Amino acid sequence: MKLLIIAALAVSCCLAMPQPQEVSIVQYTNDNNADGSYNFAYEQSDGQKREETGELKPVDGAEVPAISVKGSYEFTDPDGQRFRVDYVADERGYRPTVTKL
Repeated sequence: MKLLIIAALAVSCCLAMPQPQEVSIVQYTNDNNADGSYNFAYEQSDGQKREETGELKPVDGAEVPAISVKGSYEFTDPDGQRFRVDYVADERGYRPTVTKL
């Protein structure tokens, strides 16, 4: 009898759990250029977004150029709060700025 009750509870818990949402890509671009620069962007049906551009740029005192990247992404945290992260990444490091939307 105990086994039947435990099985019934397990089944009811599984049925009560929210089903995962199927996520699809609603927008996508991707360009890679001969000079080493690029840009891409995508947006998903669940609202997540990301975009980024990168280019090679000369650095004083270096023999080879460094890549400089700028971009952003948006997401929703587990509590339902929406955030946007804007960032720059270059020879001075990764520098994000977070905004609550």
